[in-house]
Amino acid sequence: MFFLLRLADPPWLLLAPAGALGTVLVWWQLRHPEPFIDLRMLARNGALVRTYLRQGLTYLVIYCVLYGFSQWLEQAHGYSPFHAGLVMLPMSVAAACCSLAGARTKGVRAPLTVAALCLAAGSVVFLLLAGTSPLIALLCAGALFGIPQGLASTGNQAAVYAQAPPDGVGAAAGLQRTSQYLGAITAAGLIGLLYGQRASDSGLHEIALIGVALALPLLALTLADRALSPRHQP
Repeated sequence: MFFLLRLADPPWLLLAPAGALGTVLVWWQLRHPEPFIDLRMLARNGALVRTYLRQGLTYLVIYCVLYGFSQWLEQAHGYSPFHAGLVMLPMSVAAACCSLAGARTKGVRAPLTVAALCLAAGSVVFLLLAGTSPLIALLCAGALFGIPQGLASTGNQAAVYAQAPPDGVGAAAGLQRTSQYLGAITAAGLIGLLYGQRASDSGLHEIALIGVALALPLLALTLADRALSPRHQP
C-alpha cells in the first residue's frame, strides 16, 4: 500500500520486505488446515479469480473518477467544494438506481457488459472535457460512471455467490471487497502521479486514457468468460 501511494517516488526498498512477507504468508496459508485465504481453492476456481479481477479493474477506474474528477472540478474548473459535490451527485444517483436494477436483473453477463461499455464511454467523454466545458457535459460524464458503479457491484457480487464453494461464501465475499480496496489504493496512487501538485486538464485526460485502456480488456474478459453464462449460474 505504501508503495502504491508514492508512485511518483517509489520506496523501492520496501519491495524486498514486502516480497519476503508475502512469501511467508503464502507458505503459511498453504500449510494451515483452515487458511484465512484459501489459495488452493483460488487456484482451482478460475471463475472466482476472474470475478475478483473484474471487480478490481472496474473499481480502479471508478475510484480514479470518484477521487480525480472532484479534485479536477475544484482546481481546474474553479468550482467550490460544495458545487463540485453537486456536480458529482448524478454519479451517486445513477449508481443507486443501477444497483437496484442490477439486483433485479436475471443473469450476470449482461449487467457486467453494460458496466464495461459505460466505463469505456465515460472515459472517452473525459478525454473531451476541459476547464471550460459546460455544466451539462460534466453532469453527463459523471452519470456515465455511476452506471458501472451500480451494475458491477451487484453483478460481481452475484457472480461470487454463484462461484464460491458453499462453505466459503463469506470468505469469498471478503476477498471481493479486498479486490475493490486494492483498486481504490491503486487509483489514489495514479491520481497523485498524474496530477502532481494540482489537477489539470492533461492529468484528467491521462486518467481517461487509463480508463479506456482498462475498460476494453475488461469488456473482453466479461464477454469471453464462459462461467458467466446462465447455465453456470444457480
